[in-house]
Amino acid sequence: MKIRGAARLGAALVAGVMLLSGCMFSGSEPADDSAAAADPAKLTGEFEVVSFYPAGSPDYQRLEGLAREFEGRYPDAKVKLVFGGGQDVPQIQARWRAGNPPEVNFGFFGRLAGNPDGMTYVDAGQVQPLTDAMNKPLAGYDQPWKDAVLPAVRSQLTAPDGTYYAAPDAVTTIQFFYNKKIFSDLGVQPPTTIDELFTVADKVKAGGVAPFAVTGTFAPYLQLYLDYLLLRRAGGQNVLDAIDGKKDFASLPGVREAAADLERMVDNGYFLENFRSTDFTAAQLAFFQGKSAMILMGSWLIGEMKQSIPPGFEVGTFPFPTIPGAAGDQTGVFGGVNLQTVAKQSKNPALGIAWLQFLAEKGNQQKFVEQTGNISAYAGVPAPAGFEAQAGLLNQENAFWPSYFAALSQPTAVKDAYGVPITRVFFGELDGAGLVTEINDGLRKARG
Repeated sequence: MKIRGAARLGAALVAGVMLLSGCMFSGSEPADDSAAAADPAKLTGEFEVVSFYPAGSPDYQRLEGLAREFEGRYPDAKVKLVFGGGQDVPQIQARWRAGNPPEVNFGFFGRLAGNPDGMTYVDAGQVQPLTDAMNKPLAGYDQPWKDAVLPAVRSQLTAPDGTYYAAPDAVTTIQFFYNKKIFSDLGVQPPTTIDELFTVADKVKAGGVAPFAVTGTFAPYLQLYLDYLLLRRAGGQNVLDAIDGKKDFASLPGVREAAADLERMVDNGYFLENFRSTDFTAAQLAFFQGKSAMILMGSWLIGEMKQSIPPGFEVGTFPFPTIPGAAGDQTGVFGGVNLQTVAKQSKNPALGIAWLQFLAEKGNQQKFVEQTGNISAYAGVPAPAGFEAQAGLLNQENAFWPSYFAALSQPTAVKDAYGVPITRVFFGELDGAGLVTEINDGLRKARG
C-alpha cells in the first residue's frame, strides 16, 4: 500500500497502533502544565519534530520551510525533523518506551471509538498537558487557542476530565468528489438526498459514463458505501455497538434498508467496469480521466493525485447525501483529526508547545490549506475550494464518526465479519438480505 493508504486513514488509527504495541514505562504522577508556562523569550536549544512523511516528500519540505521560519522567530531554537511514519513508527515507539521521545509526535493520544487504549500514555504521565497553552490567545484569532479550533475537532483534543493533551494537524473527511464538466454536460446538480443520488447516477449511466469509480482490490474503500448508508439509516452509535457485540446487527432499525440501497447500487451497474480488478490508484485515475463521474474518497485525494489531474479538470465535492425520514445521523461525517502531542519526558517540551502554537497561527493555517489542499482544523480559515459544505459540518461538536467505523482496528475476525460480506455484495455473490444475515451471524461468532 502506498503511503496514503496507511497514513491518511487517520492519525487516530496510528495512535491506536502505537498504543496497542507500546509497552509503558512506569510513571503515573499527576501531570502539570509547567512547560506550557515557559517564557517564549527563553526558548532555547534543539528539539525534535516527528514528520509522518519521509525526507524529500512535499510534506517534509513544507515542514522544513516552517522550521526555518520558526528558527527565525526564535534564534536560539533549533528544529530537528525526524521521520516517524511507515517503517519508522517502531523507532518512535521504542524511544517513548525508553523515556527519550521526540518533543513533538503524532499519536500517543486519542479517544475515538475503537481506540480504547487512547488514554494509556496520558495515564502513565507521558503526555504533556496543553490546557494552560490552550487557554491563551492564539495569533490571528483574537481568542484562546482552544476556542479557535473547530467544534468537531475540539472534542478530539481532551481527556474525559477536560484536560487538553493534543493539538490538531490535518483534518480528514470522506465525501463524494465529482467531475463538474460531466455534471454540467448532463444538466445535473450535486445530490443532497439519496433519491437524488440515484437519479443523478441513472442520468450519468445513461450518458455513457460510470457513475462511481471504486476499487475492488482494497476492501475498506468498498466498505465506505455501506458505512455511510448505515450512518444515515441506523445511526453511528448503533452500528458501533453492533460491531462491539453490544447489539444484534440485524435488529437495528434501518439496517435492512441500508443493505437494500447498496444492493440497488450494485444491481444498477453504477460502479466502474472491471472495478473488481482495479486498484485504488487506477480507480482514482479513472475518475480524473472522465471514465466515472463520482468517487467516494477521503479529502486527501486531490493532494495525492495532484500530479495526475489533467489541466483544466474541475472537481467538486458534496457530503454523502441525507436520507429524509431515516432515523440515523444525517449530518455526521466519517473522518478524523491527525493529532499531535508533546512528550512530557522529552528534553524540551516547552519548545514543542511553542511549535504547535506556531503551526496553529492563522497565517500558517492558511498556507497549510493552500499547499496541501487539506481542511484546516481552525475556524475562520477558508476551506479548499469545493470543500465548503463538508467543512461546514465540522461546526457541530459531534460531527465526526471514526472512519470505517473503526473496524480496521478490530480483531481480524470482527473486521472480516463486517467487511467480507460487503465485498461479496459488490462482487454479486450476496444480496442485501444476505448481507445483513452474514454480518449479524459473523459478528455473533467473532464476539463469542
